[in-house]
Amino acid sequence: MAMPRKAVCKRHVQAMKKLAIGILITCLWAGAATAQSLMIIGDSPASQCYDNARWARAYASSLAPCDDALAAPDLPLRDRQRTWVNRAVINLHLGEAAVALHDLDQAVRLGFDSPEIEMNRSAALIRLSRYEDAIEAATLALEGGLRDAEKAYFNRAVAYERLGRVAEAYEDFRAASAAAPDWAAPREQLERFSVSSRS
Repeated sequence: MAMPRKAVCKRHVQAMKKLAIGILITCLWAGAATAQSLMIIGDSPASQCYDNARWARAYASSLAPCDDALAAPDLPLRDRQRTWVNRAVINLHLGEAAVALHDLDQAVRLGFDSPEIEMNRSAALIRLSRYEDAIEAATLALEGGLRDAEKAYFNRAVAYERLGRVAEAYEDFRAASAAAPDWAAPREQLERFSVSSRS
């Protein structure tokens, strides 16, 4: 059972003693992971699905355009792949992480190879408390050249923190903030950390 967001991470001091770095970090649990939609242009069910994913419309009805698009036999392969990813993002917003993973797998089965898939996979895995797998997925997204790298850094930081790997979480929150200075979420997470020199 996950600890509340505001629960103090008591194991962090012990974890930091084992690290060969000159800082001590204490913190609270991190916020939710992030997801990434993929653009589809035009006025169609597939583009409506994209809009619902992009604007985080978390209603069961938000999936209807995705399902309508996927049911169309003439939907181009590229749009079909992206629609599965956008459907996954909507399912993440609905709290259906396992269904989101299934949607991402469908995109992969159609030959879609994109760092956004691994970034979204990391978000779903965090929600399923599969933190080691989430770290691996976020790392693959970064290695794959994810355009919005800050989202993968953020997700990986959340997963690190849930595992008690506080120093790595701190560094990834810093990397997310550096990659997207105008994004408030990583800055807010960093404010939870206190850093002091070790004697």
